[in-house]
Amino acid sequence: GKQTHSSLIKFCMMMTMSESRVHFHFFSLLLLCCVSPSSLANIKFTKNDPALGQDACRHHQIQALMQFKNEFDSSSCNENNYFQEIYCDNTTGAITKLQLPSGCLIGILKPSSSLFGFHHLRYLNLSHNNFISSSLPSEFGNLNKLEVLSLSSNGFFGQVPSSFSNLSLLSQLDLSHNELTGSFPLVQNLSKLSFLKLSYNHLSGTLNPNSNLFEMNNLRYLNLAFNNFSSKLPSELGNLNRLEVLSLSSNGFFGQVPPTISNLTSLTQLYLHQNEFTGSFPLVQNLTKVVYLELSNNHFSGTIPFS
Repeated sequence: GKQTHSSLIKFCMMMTMSESRVHFHFFSLLLLCCVSPSSLANIKFTKNDPALGQDACRHHQIQALMQFKNEFDSSSCNENNYFQEIYCDNTTGAITKLQLPSGCLIGILKPSSSLFGFHHLRYLNLSHNNFISSSLPSEFGNLNKLEVLSLSSNGFFGQVPSSFSNLSLLSQLDLSHNELTGSFPLVQNLSKLSFLKLSYNHLSGTLNPNSNLFEMNNLRYLNLAFNNFSSKLPSELGNLNRLEVLSLSSNGFFGQVPPTISNLTSLTQLYLHQNEFTGSFPLVQNLTKVVYLELSNNHFSGTIPFS
């Protein structure tokens, strides 16, 4: 049970394209801050495969990366943790993976940030930083080659911009543990999403039966827990028949759970606790793979008919 979907819950993705991994050390970072562009040719970076050569990351990409770092206060951070994982395409030298989950960056993520010039990014993880007083810039929509985007635990506030609809290649999106508000994000074209985590925000309103959420037929993980949604669950929830993990806990969902939930035959985990559900629980004899079921702190009556 747990092992079947552990990789999904862990939110990880191995990149399959031809890339080089770059480990940035403090000494190299100091050099990058001090040398002229012509001197950059003499700086070498360690990669996981020496056969890939020393120039996979183009100099202008490295300069842009340092410019991005310098947009923030990073004085309290261990210098070796600035850039945990960076991959560059072997052919183009463009940065395609950038992971900075170390809590090093403090400041406002501005629409003019050099981050939004990395148009070849496929994987971006900025989780666990402190982008104080920052809304989500609409310029994220410029990064339309992204397949994985994690912005969790940053303090972002406001609404999710509609420009996220441009990220049509996304398979994983994590915006959890922020201060996001408004209704369910009006993002379209995200038909490839398999992982969507919006928990621990202040999203509110209803789940509209016509929401594009119910057209995301590839979803395997959906977490809307710990928000302020207040509505009945649309029967269209049953359209998401590839779901393995569904968490709607700690919201204000009310009424009866729709019978169409029995269509979710791939479910292994179902969390509906701490809502305002009423009535009897629907017949769920098809949910034979469920190993975690949490229904507490609701107003259900009768028995749970699993057979």
